[in-house]
Amino acid sequence: MLAPDTRTVLLEALRPPEGFRLDRAIATTYTLDLLALLTAPLAFSLFDTVATKEDAASSAEASEQLNPFALLKAVRSHAERTTVFCQSTRISVPRRYQRLLAYVEDSIVEVNAPSPTGVFHPKLWALRLVGDEGLVKYRVLCLSRNLTFDASWDTALVLEGELADRERLFSSNRPLADFFRALPSLAVRPPPGRVTADVELIAGELGRVRFEVPPPFEELQFHPLGLEGYKRLRLEKASRALIVSPFVTAPALAELAEGGILVSRVDELAKLPRESLEPFEVCVLHDGAEMLELGDTEAPPAHGGEESPPPLGLHAKLVVQDDGWNAHVWTGSVNATSAGLHQNVEFFVQLTGKKSHVGIKALLEGRQGEPGLRALLSTWSLPEGPPTEDAVSQALEERLRVARGLLGRARWVADVQEGPEGFSTRLRAEDPVSVPADIAVSVWPISLPRDTYARALEIQEGRAGADFAARSFEALTSFFAFSLTTTVESTTAEAVFVITATLLNAPANRAARILQSMLDDPAKVLRFLRMLLATDPLELLDGLAGFEGAGPETGTQGASGGAEVPLLEAMLKALDREPSRLDAIHQVVQDLLSTDEGRRLLPDRFLSAWEPIWAARKALTKEVAA
Repeated sequence: MLAPDTRTVLLEALRPPEGFRLDRAIATTYTLDLLALLTAPLAFSLFDTVATKEDAASSAEASEQLNPFALLKAVRSHAERTTVFCQSTRISVPRRYQRLLAYVEDSIVEVNAPSPTGVFHPKLWALRLVGDEGLVKYRVLCLSRNLTFDASWDTALVLEGELADRERLFSSNRPLADFFRALPSLAVRPPPGRVTADVELIAGELGRVRFEVPPPFEELQFHPLGLEGYKRLRLEKASRALIVSPFVTAPALAELAEGGILVSRVDELAKLPRESLEPFEVCVLHDGAEMLELGDTEAPPAHGGEESPPPLGLHAKLVVQDDGWNAHVWTGSVNATSAGLHQNVEFFVQLTGKKSHVGIKALLEGRQGEPGLRALLSTWSLPEGPPTEDAVSQALEERLRVARGLLGRARWVADVQEGPEGFSTRLRAEDPVSVPADIAVSVWPISLPRDTYARALEIQEGRAGADFAARSFEALTSFFAFSLTTTVESTTAEAVFVITATLLNAPANRAARILQSMLDDPAKVLRFLRMLLATDPLELLDGLAGFEGAGPETGTQGASGGAEVPLLEAMLKALDREPSRLDAIHQVVQDLLSTDEGRRLLPDRFLSAWEPIWAARKALTKEVAA
């Protein structure tokens, strides 16, 4: 179980093993936070940057690798190797826009489940890793957590294995390979050729990977669900089971087990009929587990329902069954709901081991002095009255769900026209769109303020679109936010989400111009120097926020009047603990001092602090050499 405050676990799981580099990555998620998506290429770029600093053969080579644009270019490079398949209309609107998001526009593929009543719900990663000698490894992550900053209790399974030198597939891997191979067929619009090629390569090789079974387990099996040939989860009903699921329905409970231990959320349990819970010992996370000090998770508050996972509390999914001397643990994305078992696209991994190590009692009570799951749980008493229902909320949720589906199955295009005042855009749907009359729809580019740029979506005879006046080059984006609002009995509800549009006629040199626009004043240069000392990709992501909106009017004073203080502290800490990390700062400073324009981007106060620190670093180098 992953605690809510261990959000760096995923980033560590993405770190390539020593001697390997990321070649390609494919991920799946239900909900997607665009800023969270940036952490993946940032993580890969950080690890690569550290490696190249150590491996650079000459100072000239190091200077090229560590010039002011090196990290930003690395982000772009890794974004082009990463693809994320996510449920359409389930991309959240970021609280702040970052120009680096332009690099992941072609990395996101919106998809829908084959079942019209289901959703695309798996949380799976496949990383193709290439070693120095050409050896290929794969790492597969099977998660219960979406690619967001949600702070919740989750599960994570990490599997690794080498690509075997054989032509035939391992039969046990066929379901995993079939799952990835099916992804492009679920796309709202045809994915780019690069994505199709990456999927075919990874799907073709996954069948020939010899995965290591993590101890104390002895066997593993892959179980996709909701795709052609994989309609039913092969999980037999147990006489007794441990079921951990944030969302629960009575028919699914009856289908999974005759009784046992059920761990869920209070609000979900309150919806269930008493008789469906009576065979189970019902538990919830105790108050101490729910109320951890989490800080800002960067995630907007979510609303209830299976389609909107909670930002706090339980989000793990587990089914544990004892089977004689053995036990089976099922982990992944499947909730104990009828939708999870019969309608959604999902993914579970079945792990088998000795009951004494991984059975129900072992997981609940712990073993060998380690605390078990029960340490986090409190018993929940069954309610006396009937289940609670809110008819108005259910009606609102259903209206918004239907409208989202109608908009999410359309292919959207954004036509860009360049003129003397900037770049105007016409957003239009290539497919017929109809939205119920009781739903109001507005739309705006996520790079611009909603209050100023939101426009009502015009729909006439099935043709939907909106026009946006000329704006700056930096504001060009293929991400558009939609707002749906509806009212039932004087109660109004809103759903806000992002769709990806195909950007047409955008400037051909757009990627290069974005890089050049991100380091254009002293405040941004200082922030970039601070980023070069970061050891955590999340810290890098926070640093990138400084590149947005810190222009000459708002940022120059900070550049020479206090913004360098965190950088000074970071440089002194690096000098004390890891002096070699200052070499990156030195290379950037030398590059900037080589031109008059670059020299103007380094305030005098920075140089007066930097020069004695670099002198100390050189003295340490001589001591080591002696």
